[in-house]
Amino acid sequence: MKLEDVVISAQLACLLEVACPKPGNVSRFKDFEDTRLEHFLASGAAIGEAIRESYIRGRKVSKGKLEISKIGIGKMIKNAIIDTKKWHLGGNTNLGIVMLLIPLSSACGMVETFSISRIRKNVDKIVKETTPLDAVHFYDAIRIAKPFLPRISKLDVFDDSSKTEILDREITFYDIMKLSSQDSVARELVTRMEVSCELGYPTIIRVYKKEKDINKAILNTFLEILSKIPDSLIAKKFGIDAAQEVLERAKEIIRNGMRTEEIERFDEYLRRRRWNPGTTADLVTSSLMLALLYGVRP
Repeated sequence: MKLEDVVISAQLACLLEVACPKPGNVSRFKDFEDTRLEHFLASGAAIGEAIRESYIRGRKVSKGKLEISKIGIGKMIKNAIIDTKKWHLGGNTNLGIVMLLIPLSSACGMVETFSISRIRKNVDKIVKETTPLDAVHFYDAIRIAKPFLPRISKLDVFDDSSKTEILDREITFYDIMKLSSQDSVARELVTRMEVSCELGYPTIIRVYKKEKDINKAILNTFLEILSKIPDSLIAKKFGIDAAQEVLERAKEIIRNGMRTEEIERFDEYLRRRRWNPGTTADLVTSSLMLALLYGVRP
């Protein structure tokens, strides 16, 4: 796979995902108070260099010039967040996204031609071979991005002693993802990107081939994922019951044939409660990157 194809697919996935109107999310028609469309657009552009370097490191692994444990996805995630913060003044826009797209880009660098199965195997190898230093850099990235996170009793990212404990106990990035697997993005990284590859990507391809409309494909994929997996961001902020309620409403919309008026009511319902299915949007972005690499075009 070509370097530029991977870089552009990653950036374009970010841009297309946020531009598409989706219930409860920022889009080209609706903003949040502190995070607007332009913040997400800036984020999509800003991650290019980190995506490029991640691919190059994956390519070096495939050529036997770099050990897979030296790819350093923790540092690449951190670099992507640092670059993002240089280019906008809004809130967290893409921590979950770069957690998915960075290892995905390295995995793409390790294959000659597009293959979902080989990419998944490579993501699995990359994540399992991560180091405690990857985990430390990842903690730095979280503190820079400032996402919403509840405080926890062990290895809390906001506790300065956690990084020392990670190094002393040799806790890897993979270990952190396993410990955090109630979060859908973390779970993707310990399940070989199960949702992106087995639900999101196939849905985009199916709807795109039928409708020839990238926005319909993105919206359908968003609702499909939301109807099957409780959104982690909503669950963290408002509890699992709220996330399950959102799931059931998405399921009903799909069951009723994706009626425009129902989708609009769902959007209003989410915005009134400030329930933002942000993790679902992250999973759509990784799914979309794969679809673009496959050949889908806006």
